[in-house]
Amino acid sequence: MNDDARVVEVVPYDPAWPELFEAEQRLLSEALPEALSIEHIGSTSIPGLAAKPIIDISAVVPEVDGVVADLRPLEQLGYVYRPMAFPEDGEHLFFAKDTAGKRSHHLHVFGATSLVPEGNRVFRAYLGANPAAARRYEVVKQRAAELHPDSRARYGAAKEETMTKLSAEARRWSEAAGRQSPEG
Repeated sequence: MNDDARVVEVVPYDPAWPELFEAEQRLLSEALPEALSIEHIGSTSIPGLAAKPIIDISAVVPEVDGVVADLRPLEQLGYVYRPMAFPEDGEHLFFAKDTAGKRSHHLHVFGATSLVPEGNRVFRAYLGANPAAARRYEVVKQRAAELHPDSRARYGAAKEETMTKLSAEARRWSEAAGRQSPEG
């Protein structure tokens, strides 16, 4: 397989990622005027962390059904709805966007009652404040991408155990610091 066929690739941190998010955030706030928040999440939101060069975005809306009822604003921005991406979570919609024929953005839309966005915030803050934890995650991500460059699913599974451990560490860290916990 040549590098052009890669589906999963982890690259060094790009300082342009926050600007790419901000540009997309402006577009999404017009497409989702009811959004309560639109945030940069995932590895590209953590300065210095190697990542797949895909901007992950979280949007929280009052009701996800309203977004599904009219997908046109997101489709006009190039987002494609993937209805079975998170079938176990009715409050989590997933959209993918390609730019120049390559995946460039992932949009996660959550209902206002979902606990996932707060968990994402805590995880992002923890990795941003703990370079050793961020490096552990980075090593696992790079190894997973090397082992599974042709499968997002296998890449995700290969880093699942470390993500679960880091998420638990992040919750404990957040609770110890008196931050709001996504579970309470």
